[in-house]
Amino acid sequence: MPLNMRFRFSPAKDGLVKVLGPLETEIMQILWQEERSTVKKVHRRLSAQREIAYTTVMTTMSRLAEKGVLNRHREGLAYVYAPAISEEDFVTMVVRQVLDGLLDDYSDTAIEYMIDYLARNNPTELKRLQTAIQSRTGA
Repeated sequence: MPLNMRFRFSPAKDGLVKVLGPLETEIMQILWQEERSTVKKVHRRLSAQREIAYTTVMTTMSRLAEKGVLNRHREGLAYVYAPAISEEDFVTMVVRQVLDGLLDDYSDTAIEYMIDYLARNNPTELKRLQTAIQSRTGA
């Protein structure tokens, strides 16, 4: 799993759009589904849903490759793109980056909020967290 990927985190947005732009997210969803594709094929899928310029898709896919999320290699005249990381590993990496940042800078606040949030919204997960903490501390 590439560890040098850095992304902006926009908490007000939904899903992967929190760390990828809306178009980047759509492109990644297509590539995670198809495993490999060209700009032409991705553009064809996206244009079936809305009007979008080929060059916009090409630029976005190139940027995703520069960020390390996509791999690309030339086959004939076209580049073929493939995910450099699975969707599950990508989500895990992003969650770790966000939580590392919060816990490094605001440990007490982040932990207190997480406990309060789980107590209010998901008591089952709070119990699971309590069990996990006990198993790691021997308490």
